[in-house]
Amino acid sequence: MPRSPKTPLHILVVHGESASAVASTVQAARHTVKTVGQMEEAARFLSQERFDLVIAPTGQGNIGPLTSAAQRHGVPLWIVGSHEALSQMGEEAAAVDEFLQSPIVPVVLCRRLALYQERRDFYRRQTQLENLLRENASQDPLTRLPNRHFAMQHLQLQWQLFRRKMVPFCCILCDLDEFKRSNDDHGQRFGDKILRSVAHVFKSKLRAADLVCRYDGQQFFILCADTEAAGARQLAERLRQCLTHLDLPKEVHLTASFSIVQSDSTFHSPDHMLKEAEDALSEAKQYGPNQVVTQQPQ
Repeated sequence: MPRSPKTPLHILVVHGESASAVASTVQAARHTVKTVGQMEEAARFLSQERFDLVIAPTGQGNIGPLTSAAQRHGVPLWIVGSHEALSQMGEEAAAVDEFLQSPIVPVVLCRRLALYQERRDFYRRQTQLENLLRENASQDPLTRLPNRHFAMQHLQLQWQLFRRKMVPFCCILCDLDEFKRSNDDHGQRFGDKILRSVAHVFKSKLRAADLVCRYDGQQFFILCADTEAAGARQLAERLRQCLTHLDLPKEVHLTASFSIVQSDSTFHSPDHMLKEAEDALSEAKQYGPNQVVTQQPQ
């Protein structure tokens, strides 16, 4: 398998005895370089521009501001000089990531840059993979909606907010009527298309503060923040109407049943709310379908 092309490094070089040799070697290795005259100036540049690496000489003034800035912005600091000069740096030497012996040997510097570049690209790819795995762990692969586990975490947060400040919220459950029959008659791919279409409709109609997830099979869960039952019912009715106008074959008549439960002090947990929403959905399916049922707290 071919390797991914390496991304060039962007390097900040502080002027010094070896600065020209360092800059020439960096450019010859196809990296980009910016040079500055003083340590303090280099420290300011780190807050203005993103660099992959800083290379500075010893004996060019107070290195403290540069070491602090490099650590603050997460930029590795390489020092050029003699071993004696490094030993004289005292506590500042602890902030140095690499030491380059002066005078600079271009071949050695190129090799170190190449190794650093490989490590940096490896960790970037690793971070991207971890982010992708984290995203997939909280996302339904078919509809690309958040999955049930992710939604339940947000439900817990809304519940805590309600308990502390009495900010109301509503849970809406939706079940697609006769979905299994459509799936059996037209095949699973057709059923998957319906689920993706429904997910698209729901995402396009909700506020940014609301959350919709695929709850279970052909069921969807909507969490409406800072909303009372009347507002949630208006939303559910609007969604119910939208689903009847999806672009589907003439013989397929998609409808959905909805249940709504508003947060209330008589509920002792989020699970209790969900249980009430599930019971109300069963009632809607029993006496419907294609209707919205609002569950009143007992």
